[in-house]
Amino acid sequence: MLAKAETNLLTSSASHSHSLYTVVKRLVHTVLASLVVGLLIALLLMLQRYQEEWLLAQTEYAGSSAARQYAKLVSPIIDTTGNAKSDANSVNDATRAVALKSTATVLTQEPHILGIAIFDEKGQYIAPLPKTESVVALSQSQDVRPLTFVEPIVNNSDNVIGYVHIHMNTKVILEDPLALRAQLLLIGVIVLFLALVIGIYLTRGFYKFSPWVISKFAQLGND
Repeated sequence: MLAKAETNLLTSSASHSHSLYTVVKRLVHTVLASLVVGLLIALLLMLQRYQEEWLLAQTEYAGSSAARQYAKLVSPIIDTTGNAKSDANSVNDATRAVALKSTATVLTQEPHILGIAIFDEKGQYIAPLPKTESVVALSQSQDVRPLTFVEPIVNNSDNVIGYVHIHMNTKVILEDPLALRAQLLLIGVIVLFLALVIGIYLTRGFYKFSPWVISKFAQLGND
């Protein structure tokens, strides 16, 4: 009877230890799974933020730089600060309109420029004529929404004398960066594949030679 009681006690103790181990193992697995899910969500959010910042960095510099340069180019043409009021003003206005149209035509020959619009200091449209398509019309005619950059036109006295609007072709701007990015992604996939293959062979080698290594260490310990 006493032996049977001891056997039952040992069995109960072993069962309790096994149950505790199972609970701890499941708890650890749950924590690890939650951690993996959290890391995946954080990775997706970081990737989305990186995409937005990358697109902004690729387009912002080119658009802002072009808008500043174009504003400097048209500034001498529309600057009428030094012009005297006379009967020749109408001729000057006509000459200015022709010069603005010629400049705008040259600027829009760039492949990444969809259109350019020049306004006076009051926001009234000046050039080029016929009037440039609106942002809405350009967006409907393009697969990728175009970007619009606005830059004030200032004279030598730093007074605002107008504004220049530049509509840029987003698809053309991102064509080269996206191609380079695709190549970088391909390199990353190749590196991951090589790391996976190397990891598989290292694991197989470890399990294949671990008994031999253990036996050698055991022999050294016996000696």
